[in-house]
Amino acid sequence: MPEHAEARPDRTLAVKRRLFSGLYRFGSLRWVEWMAACLVAPDHPELARAQGELLVSTPRRVLAFTAHPDDLEFFCGGTLRRMALAGSRITAVVLTDGEKRGNWRDLAEQRQAEQWQAARLQGYEAVHFLGLPDFGLAEDPRLERLLARAWDHAGPEVVLAFDPKELVPQMAHRDHKALGRAVMDLARSRAVSGAQVYFYGTRHPDVLVDISPVIDDKVRAVRAHRSQMVYLDEAETDGAVRLMARIMAGRSGVAYAEGLFRLL
Repeated sequence: MPEHAEARPDRTLAVKRRLFSGLYRFGSLRWVEWMAACLVAPDHPELARAQGELLVSTPRRVLAFTAHPDDLEFFCGGTLRRMALAGSRITAVVLTDGEKRGNWRDLAEQRQAEQWQAARLQGYEAVHFLGLPDFGLAEDPRLERLLARAWDHAGPEVVLAFDPKELVPQMAHRDHKALGRAVMDLARSRAVSGAQVYFYGTRHPDVLVDISPVIDDKVRAVRAHRSQMVYLDEAETDGAVRLMARIMAGRSGVAYAEGLFRLL
């Protein structure tokens, strides 16, 4: 368990909890959910759904890059679960241990354990931790070289990473953007490999994956990251996961979906 550090208390935690709880309740209003769905709806929903089915229905070698433990499960956990159920071999590469948060220290060990638990629930074949500093991913050639090494070792047919253009403008985590930009640059030099590259956490999806059959699996995988259930309680966290999936599904004809942007 992480050690509680009284020297670094998060004195704003109660305020943040009220804020996030209020945002969740506001987002759950039907008209707000409808407006949000309109903002992220793909131009051609039927084509986007067909592309999603092609992605998840055939066994592939999958390399999923993420900045922190819990990002994969929250943003594309349903997609990865469906791919695993179809026989895909999934390798997750976690760049940081997500060790920085509020009034805790030594959180890295717990967050790694939570990621392993989520990986078992999801059916990932392997998880690799690179141990880079949380809130410290640098957008320079060194990061791209680390990702290139993982890419070449995995020999993926499908690569997933964060969309560097941000889901919510001007609010993306700096580590998410650094990862996405590095993968975007790397994809150009690996284009001859034939790997398909998809960005999750996107506000401009052109691929929709129907995750209705696995929404409960996704919720369980997100719950595995218990150290991150700080701003919402368990019921609100479950509700937020389902709300985001309903928003992405919009009027596509499915109950829950995840959106991806295909780069290559």
